[in-house]
This record gives sequence, structure tokens and C-alpha cells, in this order.
Amino acid sequence: MEEKESAELFEKSLKRIPVETIALGCLASILGLIFFDLISAALLVAGALVAAAGFISLRSFVNRYVFREKTVFRKRALILYSLRLLLICLVFLAIIFIFRSKVIAFVAGFSSLVVAVLIEAIRNLVNIRQWKA
Repeated sequence: MEEKESAELFEKSLKRIPVETIALGCLASILGLIFFDLISAALLVAGALVAAAGFISLRSFVNRYVFREKTVFRKRALILYSLRLLLICLVFLAIIFIFRSKVIAFVAGFSSLVVAVLIEAIRNLVNIRQWKA
């Protein structure tokens, strides 16, 4: 019974992470628009969107390929994961070549995923402490 509740909480947390990432990116872009310029704000949002899309694709990748037993699936999974990493690197390279002076804005938006994961971890820790108390 308790195991099902913790699994449901975990699933809810995983579903909230991309939404929180985009929300944090939008908040950061508003601040970027106030303190910097429109391009920085757009890159902050773009970084958050790429991070959220990457998290969603990684989650579906894990659900689809990692827990299977056959080696054929593992080889395919390795190829697809390598392509995913290559795509993320190509996006970063395109941002670097197009907006040389604005790379930090994109990286800040992309890093909003880390903040969203941290928020969910703190939320889950608080729930665990309340459960034990």
C-alpha cells in the first residue's frame, strides 16, 4: 500500500519536472528581458524548452528500452541514446555559432532543469519527513 503511494508520488514528480522547467525558464526570461534584451530572454526560454524536451525524451527512452532483457533492444537503445546526445550537442553548437555573446542565456535556461529537479527532490523529502513524523 505504502509502496504504491510512493510510486504514485514519484510519477507525479516526474510529470511535474518538465512543467516546472518551462515555468522557471519563462520566469528567468522575464528577468532577462528586464535586465538584458529580447534575444537573451528568447534564449532563456529556448534553453528551458530544450531541457524539458530532453527530459521527456529521456524518460520515454528509459521506459521503452532500459528494462528490456534482449541485447537487440540494448544495442538499439545505445544507438538512440547516442543520437539524442548528438542532437543536444548540435543544438548547443548552433547556439554558440549563431549567438556567440548570448550562450550563457541559453545555458541558464537549460540549467533550469536542474533547479526543477531540486525543487521536486525537496518536495519529496518534505513529504517523507511528514510521513515519518
